[in-house]
Amino acid sequence: MAELFDQAVFLKFLAALLAIFNPLYGIPIFLGMTEGYSAPERKRVALVVTGTIVVVALLSVVVGEKILAIFGIDIPSFRIAGGLIIFGVGMSMMNASDRTPGDQQAAEHGHLKKSSIAVVPLAIPLTIGPGTIATTIVFAHTLTDGEAIVTLGLAVLIACAVVGIGLLFADPISRFLGPTMINVITRVMAIILVAVAVEMLVTGVFNAIDTHYPGLTSGSGS
Repeated sequence: MAELFDQAVFLKFLAALLAIFNPLYGIPIFLGMTEGYSAPERKRVALVVTGTIVVVALLSVVVGEKILAIFGIDIPSFRIAGGLIIFGVGMSMMNASDRTPGDQQAAEHGHLKKSSIAVVPLAIPLTIGPGTIATTIVFAHTLTDGEAIVTLGLAVLIACAVVGIGLLFADPISRFLGPTMINVITRVMAIILVAVAVEMLVTGVFNAIDTHYPGLTSGSGS
C-alpha cells in the first residue's frame, strides 16, 4: 500500500484544499444563511454540507474529468457558471434587510428550509466549486488511478473533516460573536463573495477565449 501513497503530493494537495475551502471564511456565510434555524436544523445542514463536499470531492478525484468530458463541459465554462451562482448569493445577502437568504427561502418554502440550502448553494458552489474540482483534476493527472484514490482521497477526507468541524461549531461561535457582529460579518462576506464571483467570471471568460480561440488575446498586437 505504501507505493500507492505519495506523501509529497498529499501534502501539496491537502494545503491546496484547505486554502480553497478556507473553513473560517465559510463560517460567517453559513451563520448568515442559517440565521433563525434551531440547533438541530443547523447541525443537519452542516452534516449535509460536509457529506456533499466529501462525495463531490471524491467523485472529482475518481471520475471528475471523465464526467465533464461526457457532457462536453470544460473547466472555464464550469467556472463561469459557478461565478454566476455565487454572484447571485452575494447580492442577495448584501441586499437583505432583516432577513438573510436562508430565512427568506424558509419563509417562502416552509419546512424546506431545513435542507434546501445545504447542497446548493452552501456545499456547491460556496464550499466546493470549479476551483476545487479543477485543482483535484490537475493533481489526479499526476498520479495513477490507485495513487489518486489513496493519496488524494485521504487529503479530501481530512480537509472535509476540518470544514465539517467548523460548521458544527458555528452555533457556539454565533453566540460568542452576537447577532450584530454576525450581521456585520455577513455583509462583509457578501461583498467578498461578489468580488470572488467577478474574479471567477473574468478568469472563466478569458480561459474560455484561450481554449476556444487560441492566440486571440495574445495576438492583438501583431
